[in-house]
Amino acid sequence: MTLALGWIRSVGATRELLLATDSRLRFGCAWDCGPKIILMPRTDVAICFAGDTMYAYPLLLQMSSAIANYSRSRTRALDIHDLKGHTIRVFNEMRSLISDLPKGQSDPDPPTAKFIMGGYSWKQKKFVIWVLHFNAGIKQFTFRPLRGWPGSRGMKQIAIEGDHVKEARQRLVEKLRKKNKLPQGGFDMEPFEVLRDMCRSGLYPEIGGAPQLVKVYQHMNVVPYAVYWPNKSSKKVSLLGRPLLDYEVAERLILDPDDLTNHVMLSRSVLQKIVAEKETGEPLIPTP
Repeated sequence: MTLALGWIRSVGATRELLLATDSRLRFGCAWDCGPKIILMPRTDVAICFAGDTMYAYPLLLQMSSAIANYSRSRTRALDIHDLKGHTIRVFNEMRSLISDLPKGQSDPDPPTAKFIMGGYSWKQKKFVIWVLHFNAGIKQFTFRPLRGWPGSRGMKQIAIEGDHVKEARQRLVEKLRKKNKLPQGGFDMEPFEVLRDMCRSGLYPEIGGAPQLVKVYQHMNVVPYAVYWPNKSSKKVSLLGRPLLDYEVAERLILDPDDLTNHVMLSRSVLQKIVAEKETGEPLIPTP
């Protein structure tokens, strides 16, 4: 139960790939701290999921292990396109190992989990996003690339999976129309704003908790972002869905979900040094 998004962000000449999801898991109740964006043992790719965790977590953990087990994959010598193919083969092999089915059932139930996989291809020198899904017709996991946003001439690229996708797309269209960006230009943070609003609204039992966000840069590094949640004034910080404890420090940039600015969280020791410097007028670390 999720709303998951992957899109390419364009700000001037800069392009980034972003993945974002909510944090709600449901199993007769709501648990708003589920990790849905999974970081891999290589720094040019990230993956998020929507759907049944019975499939999603085992598949993603084994995918991570497969990357860690092969040096060319760990070091990114294996391009993300080849990694995608290997991932699908691992998923299909794992599903073939399901046994001891209920009496009269010859095949496991079709998986409902879907995955948005995105990163930077050093071979093609561009960002790529795929949706990995189970095709009931061929009884296999397969993939589909993104289709361009209608009328955008390829400038807008986004994948939206999970619950209430139609509503999310409608909200996104409204935001783009208000900014006069519907027929032209690329995405900025509008998809994140849609996710934020739907998490806050309380209208969707399947969607909730703090938004999770990661960026993939052209220098082939994945950076998770913490988020003030439910807002900056709360002073509460969540990272990949989990609210940090009072003594934890987010060693990441923190996104204000409302004005979309980034902030730095300082540790208690650093704050004490800053206060001491202000009181004495002298820096605690002598300058050369």
